[in-house]
Amino acid sequence: MEKEILNMDEAAELFGVSVKTFIKLLREEDVPARKIGREWRFSRKALIEWLAGGSSKMYSASEQETRQFFEDIADRWEEISSGLYDNSIVNKLIDSNLLNKDITVLDYGCGDGFISRGIASHVGKVIAMDMSVSMLDELDRKAKLQGITNILTVECEESEVPLRDGRIDLVCASMILHHVESPRNILKEFSRVLRPSGIIFIADLLPHEDEGFQEKMHDRHRGINPAELERWLLDAGFGNISMEKLPASNGNKKDIFVLTAVKMMQQGIKE
Repeated sequence: MEKEILNMDEAAELFGVSVKTFIKLLREEDVPARKIGREWRFSRKALIEWLAGGSSKMYSASEQETRQFFEDIADRWEEISSGLYDNSIVNKLIDSNLLNKDITVLDYGCGDGFISRGIASHVGKVIAMDMSVSMLDELDRKAKLQGITNILTVECEESEVPLRDGRIDLVCASMILHHVESPRNILKEFSRVLRPSGIIFIADLLPHEDEGFQEKMHDRHRGINPAELERWLLDAGFGNISMEKLPASNGNKKDIFVLTAVKMMQQGIKE
């Protein structure tokens, strides 16, 4: 069970920001909080309801700021991201035996299509989805140069998957969960669009303390806690969860993990 009463550090982590940024938010906005002596205490439920109500100017702007960041750097993303994760993620996916010519893959948060273009020849169709139109344009340009014709690009809003239920065989969520405000909610969307026994493939940063990296890359979270992610997956109706860590020494500048899970036949069945 998640902790209900949070201290300052825990509240900042819930918001996906540094303590310094959270203190600024506390000073400038009507954040639900209680001071006991010199210590601040926060109700997890009250904070989540406050955010969901759209009361925060900072958080109402955060999605647009993230979108604008990726719009601005789309044509330089390959250079900016070079060396961050190497080819290990694409190679893991190709070597996983999850791909075949009969499946439709959703690459959510596709960016310039590094994953989509890497796996296109191994699958029937890729639906490449991102909230940045410039990134999707860059993907289309690069796919055309490579002669790739089985990628469909789709614009979306954050934590939204505009597809009908049960359409997708494999969801790929590579380096996207640390960018979204609520990873738990987007996992439920992935479960919805996957067919029964469909697979989710996740690659993401392990937790780190590099605030400078977080600010540079406009990340909402400094990595994803695997234990917490497993709980979210179970809540979203996934099972058969398998995870592997890929340390920075493998060619990645940050420690990352890759994970697969299976959508169970009925929502809520846990293994």
